Amino acid sequence: MPINAEQLLSALEPLPFPARLTLTARTARSLADDGTLAPLLTELDGRGPYERRLAALAALVGRDADFLAERLADPDPVVAGYARRAARDLPVPDRAVEAAYDDAPAVLRQRLARLLGAGGRTALAERLVARLRAEWGDAEAARLLPACSAPFVARELPGLAHAVDGWTRLACRHPDPVLDHAEQTLADRAGGQQRDDWWRLHATTVAALAPLRPERVMTLLERHGPGSLPPALNNGLGPLVSADAERVIRWITSPDRREQRHEPMPPPGVLRRLVRAEPASLTALGRHWLNRGAHFTALVKAVPPGRRPAFVDAVTGAGARGNPALSVLGLLPRERRWAEVRRAAAEFDGTGYWWDDLDTLAHGPIDEARPALLAAIGRSDADDRAAAWPLFVACAARDGGREAITELLTTAGRRLRNERDPVRAEALGALAETHPRLFGADDVPLLDVIAAGALEARDSSADTLTALRTLAVRLLVEHATDGASELRHWALRTLEGITSRVGVPDFGPLHRVLRRGQEHQVFEALRPWLDAGAGRADFRLLLGLAAALGPRARRLPELQERLLTALERGDDETFRAAAELWLAAPATRGERVAAIVALEPSSVVLPPVRRVLTRRRTDLLDSMLDASAPHGRFLVVGARRPLPDLGDSDRWLPRQQRTAVRLAGEAVADDSLPLDERAALIRAAAPVPEFGRALALAHKDDPEVVVAEAALGALPWTDRPHDTLPALLDQAGSDRARVAVYAASRAARCTAPSELALSLGALLTGERPAKVTSRKEAVRLAARFLPPRRAVSLLASAFHAPDRHPDVRAAVVRALPPLLGEPEAWSLLDDVARNDARPVHEALLAVTPWELAETHRRAYAAVVVAAYDRSLALTEGFGGGYALLHAMGVWCRYSTGLAGRIARTVCDLGERTHWQFAGWVMRDLAVSELPHPVGGAAPGSMFHGAVAELLAAMHTTEGGCDALAGRDQPALQRLRNLTSFGYVDGVRTELLEAVAEQLASEPLLAAERAHLLAQLADHTEEPTALLERLRDLADALEGAGTTVAVHTSDRLRPSSAYRAVPQRAEALLTAADRFTRDGGTATGLLAVGIVKGTGGSLGWPEEWRSLLRLLRGHGNADVRHEAYRIMTENE
Repeated sequence: MPINAEQLLSALEPLPFPARLTLTARTARSLADDGTLAPLLTELDGRGPYERRLAALAALVGRDADFLAERLADPDPVVAGYARRAARDLPVPDRAVEAAYDDAPAVLRQRLARLLGAGGRTALAERLVARLRAEWGDAEAARLLPACSAPFVARELPGLAHAVDGWTRLACRHPDPVLDHAEQTLADRAGGQQRDDWWRLHATTVAALAPLRPERVMTLLERHGPGSLPPALNNGLGPLVSADAERVIRWITSPDRREQRHEPMPPPGVLRRLVRAEPASLTALGRHWLNRGAHFTALVKAVPPGRRPAFVDAVTGAGARGNPALSVLGLLPRERRWAEVRRAAAEFDGTGYWWDDLDTLAHGPIDEARPALLAAIGRSDADDRAAAWPLFVACAARDGGREAITELLTTAGRRLRNERDPVRAEALGALAETHPRLFGADDVPLLDVIAAGALEARDSSADTLTALRTLAVRLLVEHATDGASELRHWALRTLEGITSRVGVPDFGPLHRVLRRGQEHQVFEALRPWLDAGAGRADFRLLLGLAAALGPRARRLPELQERLLTALERGDDETFRAAAELWLAAPATRGERVAAIVALEPSSVVLPPVRRVLTRRRTDLLDSMLDASAPHGRFLVVGARRPLPDLGDSDRWLPRQQRTAVRLAGEAVADDSLPLDERAALIRAAAPVPEFGRALALAHKDDPEVVVAEAALGALPWTDRPHDTLPALLDQAGSDRARVAVYAASRAARCTAPSELALSLGALLTGERPAKVTSRKEAVRLAARFLPPRRAVSLLASAFHAPDRHPDVRAAVVRALPPLLGEPEAWSLLDDVARNDARPVHEALLAVTPWELAETHRRAYAAVVVAAYDRSLALTEGFGGGYALLHAMGVWCRYSTGLAGRIARTVCDLGERTHWQFAGWVMRDLAVSELPHPVGGAAPGSMFHGAVAELLAAMHTTEGGCDALAGRDQPALQRLRNLTSFGYVDGVRTELLEAVAEQLASEPLLAAERAHLLAQLADHTEEPTALLERLRDLADALEGAGTTVAVHTSDRLRPSSAYRAVPQRAEALLTAADRFTRDGGTATGLLAVGIVKGTGGSLGWPEEWRSLLRLLRGHGNADVRHEAYRIMTENE
């Protein structure tokens, strides 16, 4: 039977929100079956927002695709949302989706892109990529790539990659094109900070690719990996380990990787997977992590207990320093652990830190550790006692025998009663961590003494009571069902005692510690106490138990009945708590809230009740909105009633929305209320359809600044934000601009481009008075939300505005990168290169190459070259020149001429301001993996040419001036700055060789050359090559002076078994022995440096100590002096 809009609305009027949706859907389905749905849709669609949303829902259920296809671009987000859902589920034609893009605001384009990304319209997405790229630029086109086919993405991604902002989603859809692009990009970034930045920004994407293409991701890490894995990728190593554990370990332990001070540790799951793979190089990983305590411990923990001793022995047998077993004693089997403890205890000489020795003893048999442990818990210092008690408890728990536990509890009961609270808290905390199965019924009297001491102590802290509660709860959970009723009763008595002390029962998160179904047993165990409490109307234990059980409480019908009893018989505080707990069950929440309101009408003001009324039982909401407030226990006469949560107002009837906003308006107009509360009400009411917008507009000019700015800030959050844009932009020249122009950003997202261009035009051209901040934001809005051609035109008007304000111009320049497909944008950049404002040049150089399409990068680099001299001349402040030159250095990969300009700044002896910064940038370029002539130091490179020019300048009058007034050896100073690679990461061997060879002819640079040769030795692992490197270094030190030899030898990198190949240490030992016996001063000092670094890192084996003794008898006094400065042991 046909039904009209009035009949449907009348039927919906008395229903709660879920029932209204159900009835609407049922009616729509029935009418659609009869073919009479269209008249109802037309009638509803001609009314207000509430009715139009009902029409959209009915059309979706009735499968009226044509009705919804016309509303894909509807300004009402709910109606448009139903239309997009129909486009996924119903046969909505492609032409309707294409038509929705016509003059579409940014927010709609984003939602349509998500619709296409859901799949099923690949051909449409590929057609739209071309259209959107032409109309809107690369960013809009790139957003559709996940919806396209793999061949299409492989073809288009290189040209759109700079504009992609959803790499992870694209990678999940099309992993191979994304990995191809990643390989090309990382190769282009040529190491250094730019490469690490890429990994940091794309770690989540690479982690998503790992399970899809593990081999390719591993190759990417090996070729272009970062110095340190970002957290997302570190946590996602599991698929790589499953694919090839050997490669993962080889990459982690590779000597080519820069060692990190804080290397991230893989999660336990990854380590367990790594161990299960049983790679042959697992021992190498143990050696690599041996000096990183947490890493090594986690790795040993991942090894099965039975294999741990053999694994630790394998690591130890590889020449590790010290005894690795001592750092993982708690993870070893008992017999091996005791053997290690006894071996270590035999070497105790009283010189070590007492706690370390005690910790080692505590891992051994309690009979052997008892004297030391009892002495430690009796030390005079309270901090020492607090540190010793956990060791005593852990030692007894590891023993596990009845005698040890009884002794522990007896000692604790006797000593803790009159202890200081920090000591007591540490001891009880350790007891709480002990497995509850270790306690027996015979321990109850001892536990009573401990609990009484904690509860009766005047200074008992929250930490002490929390530890006691944890112990009681763990015992209660462990013994809730077995025959140990004494321990169960002790736990309940203790919890009751804690409640008596603090007034609130606290069981902790029982739902996380109880085994499946154990909540029933805990409830039965507590039943006598619950009955006793209910008899005297004390429901604290019941409420504490219900809160602790969390979701499990819903599965206990008797507990739910007791909560209802608490509502009926409890006081006000009990009612509040019980109402929240009783309403926690979603399935019965609607019926229960009605019962609560019937029991106490004023309970509608309680937050948990109010929350259910506003979201589900909207039919009961009128009790909160009626003219006569529901006075009672929780709302006394004269008190102001709280409003319902306006964030859920889209679930209400229009009359309820109108009434709620009217009440909010009355409160906003009440001068007696705090300004912040009035402002919050405006913000809360903003999303209410129609009425919220009217309230905000009514107060946008309020005399109270806080209220007025809250209203302006709320306008873009109304149901029609695009209608509020003119009101916001009207404030661009007032003091309210600080709020209005930023609120306009959200409104602009929802405004059609044709309307937005008209609104922003007057601001950008200067026709409308506006603050500089407003004009800058208008520039950003135009660049983000307008078609590129129109945006560039407006930005050109802003750049050439009569006042030529530098900050506005800088904003224009920074907004240009996405718009460089328009010729007019390049004309603007040409003007920028000739501009004399420092902010403009800073904005020009703030752009990185990877923000631009690859086709635009060389042209942009040419603009940077054109602006070079002006940019340098305009720098200010300490370090400003380096920041600017560093930014220019990034662009050198696209302009050899720019690298030449930077080299010219280094070599120009008349330039005394920026030469040092330019030298650092030239050094970074040389170290980078950029192709010749920008990167490297080979003949013909920019770096080689700069060094050659400065070497020649040293012998000229200007470059070699010696200690003149105001100047001294300028060329030498520049060379020292340029050729110092000591603290530069990623320096390659061929670069060091080339620079060292170039400096060989200059005696004044002997020290710098020696330092380069020392770095070459550091980079060498192969023994024969290492010996040759060290021989070259020794030759270079001859005649360079004692000081140079000492400093150079100190800079040699030590060798250690866990970091380098073992043969390196042997080669260093051979070289040091030869140099020692050579008799020369330089070679002797070099030998001292090798012995000091490597001998110390290896723990001073006998062969290294023997060599040190030989050096102390060297024929040269300087060598003897340096050798005696080294000590193998400290007194």
